[in-house]
Amino acid sequence: MKKYLRGACSTLLLAAVFGMLVLSGCGGGGDAKGNIEGSCEEVLARVYENASLDEEQRTAMNEYVAAGIPAESAEYILGTTEIAYTDAVCSAPQINVVPYQCVLLRLEDESDAESAKQLLLENANPRMWVCVEAESVVVENNGDLVLFLMSDADVAEAVRTAFLDL
Repeated sequence: MKKYLRGACSTLLLAAVFGMLVLSGCGGGGDAKGNIEGSCEEVLARVYENASLDEEQRTAMNEYVAAGIPAESAEYILGTTEIAYTDAVCSAPQINVVPYQCVLLRLEDESDAESAKQLLLENANPRMWVCVEAESVVVENNGDLVLFLMSDADVAEAVRTAFLDL
């Protein structure tokens, strides 16, 4: 009986160790809090790279300007100045005949994600370009990163999915 118990305990111990190794390998490249590593600009590049976009859209997006958000432009881009973030990038076409804006914000505190998302949704202006209007407004978070996107529905869904899959 002791021999049987020793074998069963060894098997359970090995299974537990293996399970811990498998689970620890599923972190997706984030830090200890589960957040995604890299600057907002680097993360956005990975999102665009992994998004399921047709070749025409991918080519167009390669021409979009990705830049930080100056304090004096925050209200225009985000619709609010009430969100505390430590890093940000906004990607948009140089000519505003295409209703597209994609923003990534790294929040100071991940626990603020829900309130930040609510502020972005409440203050989003899908007609900010005056002559054109975005079909979709997407606001999601993945750890301490918040995606704020205004675009046509197909592109919005492709970028949203790539962001959530990080």
